[in-house]
Amino acid sequence: MQKRPNSRSGREPRYRHTAAAVAIGRRIVGGEWQPGRALPPEETLSRELTVSRSSLREAIKLLAGKGLVHSAPRRGTVVRALGEWNLLDADVLSWHSEQGLSAEFVQGLFELRGMIEPEAAALAAERGDAAGHGEIAAALAAMAAAEAQSPSSVAADLAFHRAVLVTSRNPFLAALSPAIEASLSLSFHASRTTGNLDHLIPLHAAVTDAILAGDGDGARRAMRHLLVRSERDALSAVAAGLGGGEVHASAADHEELQDNVQGRTQ
Repeated sequence: MQKRPNSRSGREPRYRHTAAAVAIGRRIVGGEWQPGRALPPEETLSRELTVSRSSLREAIKLLAGKGLVHSAPRRGTVVRALGEWNLLDADVLSWHSEQGLSAEFVQGLFELRGMIEPEAAALAAERGDAAGHGEIAAALAAMAAAEAQSPSSVAADLAFHRAVLVTSRNPFLAALSPAIEASLSLSFHASRTTGNLDHLIPLHAAVTDAILAGDGDGARRAMRHLLVRSERDALSAVAAGLGGGEVHASAADHEELQDNVQGRTQ
């Protein structure tokens, strides 16, 4: 069996145990191996995936780090309960999106965003410095210059929300940025599939204007308004069957995953 290429880029994962982790992770998240079930024996799985046992063990370590599996005495490698999965991991989100997004999944993502981003916007308005405000304004300008459904527009949108988190000057919010970015990417993928996106720039501009004016309450309200409309767009896309696909980051080119692999193989 040949290694499965990254469906987004067409490239194969750089490391064989990374490819094995992708193959196993997709099958777990896709429901082939349910929580509580043991994976096939090591010999069987390594033969099926055409990797050595040592590579398979490294793949299992990567998946354990994502909360998907654990070792159980006399049972081998067992799939963990869904509540123990690291659902904000970029690869886990990607594998979820490949199965098609559900309304419940999208609503959960937006509930998370609603708990964090309005307050981050308020703090960015009240505490942010000129450099942070400049990054937010620059990201908005990049969004305005790009076609709404293009990758460059999505990248600018990610940069906008990242800048808001960092400009809050709360180190804990800033530390959440990589994890939140994965969920943002997935929710953007769903919401950008709707036809009319004329509201995209005005909603982000309202957030930007309030932040630059130092209006914390206004920034909070504007971000909430943006999220409500974005969730509506995403749920409409899911209802129309348009919310499948992959998130921006995928297992084959996810730098953090590759760095972990390099560290174990040196």
